[in-house]
Amino acid sequence: MSQQLIQLIKTLTRSEKRYVNLNLRAFSFDEDSNKILSDFNKIEKQIGLKKIKSELSIEGNPTRLYYKILDILFQFHENELPNSDESIKNLKRAKLLIFKGFYHDGVKILNKITNQSANFDYLIKMEALELKLSSAIKFVDIKYLIEGYPADKLLFSKFHGEYFNLMEFQSIQAIIKLESSTLYFNDEEHQLTKEYKHLLEKESNAFHPLAKIYFNIANGFLSLKNKNLNNSYVYAKRALDLFDQYPNVKNKNTLTFLKSIRNFCLVLIHMHRYSDAEDFLKKIKPSLEVYKKYKTTDINTELFTLLVLLNLDIIISNNSIKVNLSLIKHFENEFKLNEDYLNDDEKASMHYNLSIFYLFLNNYRKALTHTIQSLKIAGLVRKDIYHLSLMNELTLHYFLGNTEVLLSKLLAYKRIISKGDIVFGFEKEMPASLDKIFNDPQNSSLYKKLFAKINLSLLEEKKEVYKPFIPLFCLKPL
Repeated sequence: MSQQLIQLIKTLTRSEKRYVNLNLRAFSFDEDSNKILSDFNKIEKQIGLKKIKSELSIEGNPTRLYYKILDILFQFHENELPNSDESIKNLKRAKLLIFKGFYHDGVKILNKITNQSANFDYLIKMEALELKLSSAIKFVDIKYLIEGYPADKLLFSKFHGEYFNLMEFQSIQAIIKLESSTLYFNDEEHQLTKEYKHLLEKESNAFHPLAKIYFNIANGFLSLKNKNLNNSYVYAKRALDLFDQYPNVKNKNTLTFLKSIRNFCLVLIHMHRYSDAEDFLKKIKPSLEVYKKYKTTDINTELFTLLVLLNLDIIISNNSIKVNLSLIKHFENEFKLNEDYLNDDEKASMHYNLSIFYLFLNNYRKALTHTIQSLKIAGLVRKDIYHLSLMNELTLHYFLGNTEVLLSKLLAYKRIISKGDIVFGFEKEMPASLDKIFNDPQNSSLYKKLFAKINLSLLEEKKEVYKPFIPLFCLKPL
């Protein structure tokens, strides 16, 4: 059985299932004479069972059923898909009218598409102009070819330029996303070109509303990276304001909108405005419920990040674990429900946050379980979390009294540091400091020296946001 088919059917909402069923039933009133309908219902029923007793098999071709469901879902979601708004409907109507010989009626609709300044669907406008030219040639519209085409040619050039302007800002957004995902605003490898830096000088360089949003997201990220928190806040807030100003853009770019909410909350966390971040998430939570109906992996991931992962970040950053102990089971349950659909970045972050939670509760074994999972995932996706997890592992083995394992892990950590693989400046001296502590664990002055080095390093590197997540601060004489 195709796993693609099973996973696709698993994501279907109740209304989607009903629409697929009705569409398939239109070909037959009897399941026995309609294998596609029968197979769909069989798979849906099996998926709904808590335990599948036998291997799932169907009578028909699973690939055919897979693509049939995709085609039906396209019809169901056509109005919600990118570039599937009123303009594309009009373009289809114009194509049909011209095909049927109603040239002038078709051209009227094409003119309506290209003259709608409120719509920013550049590709559709360019296709409308191309259809207008090819139809004029077909119907020998000499007047248009001589008088109208030169103006439309300039219009096409304008749309073309604005479209590629949007592509440029999308490219900037991709670079920003890569850097922010791999090293949480502290990577030096992904530098913007001079052309991109010029585009980011003023918002008027962006034409499409979405390009303006990317402009603010990018500048918000760069400001946060440069520790200019006030500017970062202004840009992050401006991105959300633009989404409110252009609701159609919000509807067509749900993922970017949700990520913008995440960015805004991260800025508040960096500004130590934890209560504001918490209040903001509570305020928008009811409005986010509507997005759960989409059941797509990306949107599920963003909703989980906003409603669970960010709340954990805020609690840990605000040192308020003690007053939020009752939420730990809720966070774990939500993680179990969503883990299969999360990206590795979110999985690593969640495992690490839970390990910090359990470390605070002195449940070292449970904390170690989450730390090991974080180490398995974070190495390739989040270098900072990987290094924090290495420190956490050392801390937990110290409290568990696993002396041989602790010394082995410390030796492995030294090898990593000797290769120059560090995230925090204090890591260079940390192995030597830990050696002294482990050889004289009752000497409280050694702990104070270590903490002082970490604090100074974080201050100099402007990485104080990591302080609540560094487990070494929990070390103490046993």
